[in-house]
Amino acid sequence: MSFLRVLFSEWIKTKRTAIRWMMWIAPIIYPLFMVWYFSHYHTPVFWQVKIYRGFFEVLAVSLPIILSLLTGLMSYQEEKAGNFMNVLSGPISRIQWYVGKLTLLVLIAFADILLATILMLIGMKYVLQAAHIHYDLFFQGAVLSMVGSLILFSMHLFISFAFGMGASIAVGSGGFLISAIIGATSLGDHIWSYIPWAWAVRLSQFPMLMMPEVKQALGTQLLHSYSPSLREGTVYALLGFIIVTIIGSIWFHRWEGNKPHE
Repeated sequence: MSFLRVLFSEWIKTKRTAIRWMMWIAPIIYPLFMVWYFSHYHTPVFWQVKIYRGFFEVLAVSLPIILSLLTGLMSYQEEKAGNFMNVLSGPISRIQWYVGKLTLLVLIAFADILLATILMLIGMKYVLQAAHIHYDLFFQGAVLSMVGSLILFSMHLFISFAFGMGASIAVGSGGFLISAIIGATSLGDHIWSYIPWAWAVRLSQFPMLMMPEVKQALGTQLLHSYSPSLREGTVYALLGFIIVTIIGSIWFHRWEGNKPHE
């Protein structure tokens, strides 16, 4: 079976499930809430900077919880559909199935983040009446938040099938706290590049530094020091994703589905 057919079959499985509801509702509700919030929080100084920071910071900090729910629901669905027998004894190779599941999760999340960003920009233009919107920087932030969270997809997909939905949500809750503390505060300034849960938060904030008002406030010399940090964080995020995906694929290829889920 071709990989596209595997991907399509995995998409069909999400029909009439909570996964579809999360996919369509979350990227609409979130930007609406942020637009409503900033409509009551108008400040003439650094307003667009504050909108950018608030939008991507809350989004990236929430990703561990959201991804733990998505992967947990997928695992639970497979368990209820025959105690994983469709996966373990089906015509599709396990590695192909595993990678297909992971790819679908990544595509769903990327589409959601992109949709949320587009709706936020529309709200900024027509509701908040923001001037000189930096569209390119917002889209860069969306891509970097996705890159920073890639390892969480692999990690939670493995945890969901190995230990169950409850374990995935528990790890996601811990990741939420870590991303909020290490990623969104100064406590993680020197260690964030080694903490996977902080990558999405930190990486998504780099495009904000390219806004003219931030450049003027920080100065050229300080801005140059952030480029190595961006490269380092991006390399760690991509390498971490590849390594965890390979480990998860090897484990799933040998898995016998004999773990009782609760």
